[in-house]
Amino acid sequence: MKRLIVGVAALALMLQAAGAAQACMRNGGGCGGCGGYGGGYGGGYGGCGVQYQVSYQQVTQTVYESVPVTTNVQQTVTVMVPTQRQVTQQYTVMVPVTKTIQQQRTVLQCSMVQKQVQQTVCVPVTTNVQKTVTVMVPTQRQVTQQYTVCVPVTKTVQQQRTVYQCEYVAQQQQRTICVPVTQNVQQTVTECVPVTQNVQEQVTVMVPHVQQVQRQTTMYVMKPVTSVVPTQITVCSPTLVQVPPSCCNPCGSTVCQMVPTTQIVNRTVTSCVPEAVTHNYTENVTTYQPTTQTVMRQVTTLQQVQKQITVPVTTLQQQVQTYTVNVPVLRPVTQTYNVQVCEMVPQVQTRTVNVVECVPTQKTVTVPVTTMQQQVQTVTVNVPVTTPVTQTYNVQVCEMVPQVQTRTVNVVECVPTQKTITVPVTSYQQVARQVTVCVPVVTCVPAPVVACAPGCGY
Repeated sequence: MKRLIVGVAALALMLQAAGAAQACMRNGGGCGGCGGYGGGYGGGYGGCGVQYQVSYQQVTQTVYESVPVTTNVQQTVTVMVPTQRQVTQQYTVMVPVTKTIQQQRTVLQCSMVQKQVQQTVCVPVTTNVQKTVTVMVPTQRQVTQQYTVCVPVTKTVQQQRTVYQCEYVAQQQQRTICVPVTQNVQQTVTECVPVTQNVQEQVTVMVPHVQQVQRQTTMYVMKPVTSVVPTQITVCSPTLVQVPPSCCNPCGSTVCQMVPTTQIVNRTVTSCVPEAVTHNYTENVTTYQPTTQTVMRQVTTLQQVQKQITVPVTTLQQQVQTYTVNVPVLRPVTQTYNVQVCEMVPQVQTRTVNVVECVPTQKTVTVPVTTMQQQVQTVTVNVPVTTPVTQTYNVQVCEMVPQVQTRTVNVVECVPTQKTITVPVTSYQQVARQVTVCVPVVTCVPAPVVACAPGCGY
């Protein structure tokens, strides 16, 4: 903007200078216009000329610039805030109610009737018959038997054994042992001593720089939307159903049952739909710029220093010693001892044994023999007889009775709420500024008189 304004001012001054130069040329330009003979022919004898000189002057001008100014302005906006409230609704529910109904049915009743019937029955008849049988009769007799038995006999036997007896004999022996000897020895050791020095170092520190950046954000405002939603409901309606005959109900019957039926009902539902709203805000963005700084830091180094110390050194020297040791010596000794030996000696013995023998003997016995003979008998038998009987019984019938119930439902409503927010507003202000511009200035200067060449004006 600044460059544009300065360029326009310079162009205006140049056009002004060009107009002055043209006016000067119209008034007296050309050679011989001031009174020489032959004026008007391009510089007659004794004429005057004009020269143009361009000089630059610094001129102070006032330039107006538009400067952006950002201010925070508080605005009041309306925001839809979802709010829950409890609404009492009434709905009809089909409640099953059971009642007792008397019905009649015909039942075949079975009864037993006595009746005389003749039947042929096999009757057992038992008779005694004489039979001769052979029976084994046990008889005992004594028999003498001999058998051999091993009888244990104990006798004493002398035996010998060799036993080794241990005796200890004293014996002189020598051994070499190491005896420690301690001596003080001078040694040179190197010790590390810490030395601290101050050293200048250059470190790079990240310096924070905060600048304001204009950004946009998207806010979602809840907007209520009403829609019609189809809903399925189940209604129970009474229907007559034919029951087929059975053993308990030979004639069958008609029963009223509640049959469920599905219906579609349109229901109005209000829901909150989010709507995107763009919001401008100013955010402070922090950037870090590296900056080099000189700091003093203490550096500790280790220096080696030699030092003389006295160290006790222990060495081992060999020394021969004589000591007495008891050496075990084994000597064999023969011993005699008695041992009890048991021997089994065979011996013949005699015994009398009772032997049982079975002797066959003829014997006459009376045996009962049973035979089957047919006989006609008259018996009383219970014969079943079926008789139809009409019965009255109670049947539990279930009916669906409409019943109105009340329930509390949470309904979400969007309530408009006034909210104050701070919005950055940028406006442009005209600011006057003094600018120094170099302007070209053209002046007409009379040229020096120059003699005309021969033959110039004639």
